[in-house]
Amino acid sequence: MNEIKFIPLIELATKKDAESKIVPTGTSLDNPIEWDLYHENELAKNYENIPKPISSGIYQYRLFDIEIEDLERTIKLHIGDTDLSESCSLFGGYAISINDRIELYPQCCGLLEEIQQWKKILNEDFEDFYLLECHPSPLITKKGNQIRIYCKDDDETFFPPTKEIIELDYQKTKSAFLKLLADLNEFSIKFNKLSDNFGTKNIDKILIWGSEI
Repeated sequence: MNEIKFIPLIELATKKDAESKIVPTGTSLDNPIEWDLYHENELAKNYENIPKPISSGIYQYRLFDIEIEDLERTIKLHIGDTDLSESCSLFGGYAISINDRIELYPQCCGLLEEIQQWKKILNEDFEDFYLLECHPSPLITKKGNQIRIYCKDDDETFFPPTKEIIELDYQKTKSAFLKLLADLNEFSIKFNKLSDNFGTKNIDKILIWGSEI
């Protein structure tokens, strides 16, 4: 029986220095050992206790595993000089795994607020949709009792290489998404402890949910 999970992931901003410009050869997929070490060193300059990335060569991190002190640091780096009220949510998105094997990763420029687009699958008769910010964006459709995610773009390649069609049982996917929503709501309580530090009441509305829950 296939087990489906949604996994919230974020990308971690860092401040660059002269050493940051000395990067490994190749790509993170064909030279993962050196690139993993490079990113580990970069994060150590900016954070206290960041967990390992979701996969070697893919520098996205499990949102729920990041400690509150490092969440505050990543928020500061994310917003920079921008007024918080004008900020987008944290960069990242939602991986999908089947039997603990990740089939779809968040793509470039993805945001946590994509949770709002994913909510469309709660309607059994949802219309086909793309995620609005990431590129390339998967196309999410439904046919019968299956969700089909099309991962093909004529102009951009999915990273890492991804199946062109991912098929998921609709009811299991819906159940997995409802669990994600419950977990995100619980996490938001912890996350909102940082709100006063940034002069707002509900920081989760901006940085996770995209101003709407």
